[in-house]
Amino acid sequence: MTIGGRRFLFFIAAMAANVLATGAIFVLLLLIYGFTLARLLPPTSSAIAMIVAFLVAVLVSSLCYARFLDWARKRWKLEEKLGFGRPKAR
Repeated sequence: MTIGGRRFLFFIAAMAANVLATGAIFVLLLLIYGFTLARLLPPTSSAIAMIVAFLVAVLVSSLCYARFLDWARKRWKLEEKLGFGRPKAR
């Protein structure tokens, strides 16, 4: 497989993992809200809670993704395998 093909597959897999992580965190935050504050607050506040939960989910998944990518770069030497980084001197 060419380097371009490996890059493409890596980007698709990374994007899918990030979307799934964001969705899972969002659902988890909504469940936590549903079992705690939703019982105490009026129903009109649920829109604000959904917006905050989405923003927190995006932030947390982005931070986790960045940490995982740093770890994976060191562990599996992704720069070499995917052709990232500086071009080699001739």
